Amino acid sequence: MYTSKHPTVDTEGETAAADMTNPDPLNLVVVDDDEEVRTALRRLLRSMGHEVRVFASAEEYEENPIAADCLIVDLRLPGLNGFELLERLRLRGFTTPIVFITGDGGPSPNDPTARAGTPPLAKPFDEHDLIAAITRALSANHERAP
Repeated sequence: MYTSKHPTVDTEGETAAADMTNPDPLNLVVVDDDEEVRTALRRLLRSMGHEVRVFASAEEYEENPIAADCLIVDLRLPGLNGFELLERLRLRGFTTPIVFITGDGGPSPNDPTARAGTPPLAKPFDEHDLIAAITRALSANHERAP
C-alpha cells in the first residue's frame, strides 16, 4: 500500500503486484512532475510486466507523444495541467484512455474532470486502485470505440 503522497512499493505490494501481472503487457505512459512518483509507478507497473515510459511534464509528453494503451497523468502539473493535456490530445484525434492522479484529494464539482467522467485517483493510492482505474479506463475506451 502507498503510505505517503508518493507511491512506494513494499514487500506486500510486490506480492500483490505479482498476483496482478497481466499476461498481455500494456504500453503505459506516466506523466507526473514528481520524480519519486514517476519512479515508483514505473517500478510498480514494470513489476507487473507492463512497458512504461515516464515524462516530467505535459509539455514533454506533447513534444513526443508515444503510442500507449493508457496514460496515467497527474492532474495538477505546472504549466499545462493534466486536463489541458487531455483536451489538446483529443483535438489532435488521440483516443488513448487517461487515468488522472492527484495529490489534491480529487476534483471539485466544477472541475472539468468531473464532467469528463474521469475521476482522478487521490494520492496516496494503492496498486489495486491503480489497476482498477486503468482497467476501467481501458474498458470505457473500448466501449466507445466504433
